[in-house]
Amino acid sequence: MKSKDTLYWIWLSEAIGAGSSAFRRLISLFDTPFDIFRAEESELEQVPNLTERAKKALCDKSLGRASEILDQCQREGIGILTYDEDAYPRALREIQKPPMLLYYRGNLPDFNRNLCVGIVGTRSMSAYGMRQAYKMSYELASAGALVVSGMAKGIDGVAAAAALKAGGTTVAVLGCGVDVVYPTHHRNLSFEIAKTGVILSEYAPGARPNNYHFPMRNRIISGLSQATVVVEAGIGSGSLITAKDAILQGRDVFAIPANVGSKGADGTNGLLRDGAKMALSTEDVLAPYQYTYAESLKLEAFKASRALTDIDLVHLSDLGVIELSTNAPGETKMSLNSSAPTQKEKKPAKPRTSSGKSAKSSAKPSEPKEEREVPPQLSSVGRAPIPEATLTTLTPAQKAILEAIPDDGTLSTDAIYALEQPRADLMAALTMLEIMGLIQKLPGSLYKKA
Repeated sequence: MKSKDTLYWIWLSEAIGAGSSAFRRLISLFDTPFDIFRAEESELEQVPNLTERAKKALCDKSLGRASEILDQCQREGIGILTYDEDAYPRALREIQKPPMLLYYRGNLPDFNRNLCVGIVGTRSMSAYGMRQAYKMSYELASAGALVVSGMAKGIDGVAAAAALKAGGTTVAVLGCGVDVVYPTHHRNLSFEIAKTGVILSEYAPGARPNNYHFPMRNRIISGLSQATVVVEAGIGSGSLITAKDAILQGRDVFAIPANVGSKGADGTNGLLRDGAKMALSTEDVLAPYQYTYAESLKLEAFKASRALTDIDLVHLSDLGVIELSTNAPGETKMSLNSSAPTQKEKKPAKPRTSSGKSAKSSAKPSEPKEEREVPPQLSSVGRAPIPEATLTTLTPAQKAILEAIPDDGTLSTDAIYALEQPRADLMAALTMLEIMGLIQKLPGSLYKKA
């Protein structure tokens, strides 16, 4: 019965896509994905605001693709957690667009019993940012909190590695299939996370990293977490999307302050200016939850972890999080109060054929060289049309706003909220479009295309 139920969850997920706003409306009307599968077109007509594209996909009753995915998961030991299961995180059920299912590798923790804290930040981290992320994550994991990140290059990778070093549990949420390692230099990190923690994705196994998957993935990081901590993020950082998602989800957002004018200061200090909570220490993050999660938090272990004075650079290097430069023999650790060498990501070696020559890169689809933090912006004058790849990721509310704003004019907030879309969807869409660089907010509650 479990396999049969799961099959229809996979079918539904593939039909309407990750992060679909139609999911809640569908499941409230039909109760189960099997009921949605059996629904006739006339019944689907009763679903409010269901797009023609979604309706067409739901009228396709083929289970071939879903069966292939289920078979692959069973062969490769990939777990599937569906929305209707008790182990599904209650916190995720509360968000506006919960994932219909989560594919996973590793061991599912008890999300409903443990404090979850998201740690996100820039991929181009400084020594200061690395120290702060490492210390915060090490101490949180020692205290028994689940450290949630996107396993991205930079701050995310450091956070996951520090949680592992502390012997804690870390949760990595990917913008690709759980069987795809991205970035590729995090292969060892991915392997170690799956040993004691879990790697999650709402994308089916084999799904390649895509620039537009990552903003969707971020809502799961914040949705799983009671608190999200932003470490060193500039204005263009994708971690600000996670922070905005957390705010819209009613979750706590913390930011670690940075020196004004330094790289990575504008985003975090801007969050503090706009009302985020200041995290000067791990105690600042733990304090609001120490009674709610008294049974799972280990405060004595947390106090002991504060004695940490060094970052184990060799451990970070072994996991692929940083690349150690050549130093004097025996220099394997960095003091938390000293600087670290700038780390550069290794380029993966080209595969070699038996003759020793490099294999052609066209042998398989190319991956992004580096995960994009935000989709590309449009030009403000003589702007190019929005790429089709971007359009396919936009929600109905986002498309409605873009269509309503004149190319050479502005539109007021009141006019936007009068559009034929749910007000909550329009509010979220404004935030996302601004973060994506597609619109710009002007004085007087006006918006124009960026």
